[in-house]
Amino acid sequence: MNNIIKSELKYQFAKKYLAYALSTITQRALPDVRDGLKPVHRRLLYAMYLLNLSPKSQYKKSARVVGDVIGKFHPHGDQSVYDALVRLAQDFSTRYRLIDGQGNFGNIDGDNAAAMRYTETKLTNISEFILNGIEEDTVKFQKTYDGELEEPQILPSQFPNILANGSSGIAVGMATSIPPHNVNEICEALIYLNNHTSCSVTDLLKFIKGPDFPTGGILNDDKKEIYKAYNTGRGFFEVKSKYKVEDLGRGSYQIVVTEIPYSVNKSKLIEKIANIIMNKKNKLLDHVSDESDERIRIVLRPKNRNVIPSDLMNSLFEQTELKNKFFLNMNVLNEKSQPTIMNLKDILKSLLKHRYNILNNRLKFQLSKIKKRLEILKSFLIVYKNLDKIIKIIRHSNDPKKELLRQFRFSIIQVDAILEMRLRNLKKIEEIEIKKEFRLLEVEKKKIGKILNSKLLQRKEINKEYEEVLLHFGDNSTYGKRKSLLEKFEVLTEDELVSKLEVVENINLSLINNQFLKAKKGHFKTNDLKQNSNLNLIINCITTDQICMISNIGKSYILDCRSLKFGSIKGIAISKYLNLKENEKIIDAFKYHEKNKIVLASKEGFVFVVNCIDLFSNKKSGKKIFNIKKNDEFATSCLFEDKKDRHIAVFFNNDLNNKLIIFDSKEIPVLQKGSGLIAFKGRGYKLSSIYTLENDLVFYDYQNQEIEINKNLKNYLSKRGKTGKSIKLKNIRFFRGFDNNFVL
Repeated sequence: MNNIIKSELKYQFAKKYLAYALSTITQRALPDVRDGLKPVHRRLLYAMYLLNLSPKSQYKKSARVVGDVIGKFHPHGDQSVYDALVRLAQDFSTRYRLIDGQGNFGNIDGDNAAAMRYTETKLTNISEFILNGIEEDTVKFQKTYDGELEEPQILPSQFPNILANGSSGIAVGMATSIPPHNVNEICEALIYLNNHTSCSVTDLLKFIKGPDFPTGGILNDDKKEIYKAYNTGRGFFEVKSKYKVEDLGRGSYQIVVTEIPYSVNKSKLIEKIANIIMNKKNKLLDHVSDESDERIRIVLRPKNRNVIPSDLMNSLFEQTELKNKFFLNMNVLNEKSQPTIMNLKDILKSLLKHRYNILNNRLKFQLSKIKKRLEILKSFLIVYKNLDKIIKIIRHSNDPKKELLRQFRFSIIQVDAILEMRLRNLKKIEEIEIKKEFRLLEVEKKKIGKILNSKLLQRKEINKEYEEVLLHFGDNSTYGKRKSLLEKFEVLTEDELVSKLEVVENINLSLINNQFLKAKKGHFKTNDLKQNSNLNLIINCITTDQICMISNIGKSYILDCRSLKFGSIKGIAISKYLNLKENEKIIDAFKYHEKNKIVLASKEGFVFVVNCIDLFSNKKSGKKIFNIKKNDEFATSCLFEDKKDRHIAVFFNNDLNNKLIIFDSKEIPVLQKGSGLIAFKGRGYKLSSIYTLENDLVFYDYQNQEIEINKNLKNYLSKRGKTGKSIKLKNIRFFRGFDNNFVL
């Protein structure tokens, strides 16, 4: 009963959850900045070290390694440990592999590795640099989970693993995401920082250009974003695939993707591209195929030879993971095992500080070892000077150890070493060798003492260490130069992307009975014009055009040609595209250009000019533009050009007579919307058509040919609102000014 704790449940939950969260953060998800490893990776490398799995040794079964790790150090499931091992052996996951694997360790398509009983492993040369010095008291050890063995709290890590291989993980309430980098650039930056401790992040970025991914690709050389990421410890990097264009002859080509962004699953990427083709979301691309073996080879074929390769790839970069973002979050455990977000300089400083600690610990260990050896050698030299006396003591004394301590004032260590000497070590030549060793160790002792007491010498030693890393793993090694190239990316706006994705095609639209729209591929030709009582007008346009329509009640509508439906023989009801009122019909239609001006006219003869932009509406319900009077309705329109159109010609008629009136275009107003002004007088007359004329008063047909309807049209010049004069007309189709717009 004395062990019962009285507390509110919420406090106990909070306490326990906090303990769990801290355990997850420090023991599972976040790497230590000093060696760049999480506990499971550190235990894997140490267990393999104990198994003598050096780069020169034979491979051992992965199951043996995993068994040692979970049995001795890591009380977790074997699959999670094996997954960690596999990742360290994958050349597409790890820039500088820490484990050399033999067998199936998975692939970039996302296929899993073979079972641990089938694969074999050993350490790489890089792991040797991470473990180098572990037996020289360079790092602290702690008891394992069961208290039977000891394991290192941290590894010496001469190799700058935290940046070279990066890390990723999700903890409770925090995460880390560090991309791999080029070790040549890291070591040069470390040496520079070691020599110039007050340098800035900008100075360090002269060496570290950005991440260097094992899968290569092209990195966006956005200096501003790169600086922001490394200066704050948070940001992102854009990476896109590397590709080449292969000529297939006769103007045809194909695009071959050879490198894809880091951590992108190739099979899922190809599946997504295939779905884009099937769903017709990219009209520039015709086919995708995977011809990869050990190297990536994704083949993309364009719709036709006229497609520009850069346009096709830029569209796919925006639609797929061929371009991807890698987010930077340099959240790591510092030397006190506290989670901290560090910037680039903080991480490099931590690496240097760790190496200074390792250097001092190693030198102190070596110095202690040398002093101990010198102490023993000193006793050996005394033995050679007093050989007969010491032999006599050993042969005749009941307690030679005590007697030697009394007569020669040896230390316990010296006496033990003397008593353990073999007779063959008493040779003269052995004495010479011991004197030589004694002198060399004295020199080494002084050298170590100088280094321990000199920051300058320590700095040189640290620089030598990183120069050694450069020699073995830098640009001139088998690991080669930077894999991810740097290039400034082209930035596409959403409109530019849409325009590049679209294949522009010629189409023609027919307005049938003022109620149906029929869309067909190709352009309608003027020599195909035939009188058809059902057809109202035909418009030649392209798939990216917008069509302006005006109804009998004076409302304007905008229809995007991208939304048109093809294939119907009778046409599609306009009500499928627009929300028309009861008894509302589309009377006129033309291609929309926002800079144009349009003359609008009603049957009763009311006219005005409107800017085309005022006709625009995104709504399916349209926009009221013409206030039609009672018993009147919208009749027609024509294009009006300020600089050349000087007159307005209006044809109107009744059952017996056709009339024409021509007046100055300045007599009708430019309105945003309204009722307009009357163009002619005449009881029972209705407006049939309206046109604009230049000063020469010439009418034109669809083929831009002059049409003579009267020898002297000046006789029809008048003021607006007059009765006009009679005119005889044949079945002539005048051009209304709209390009490729045919009134039937």
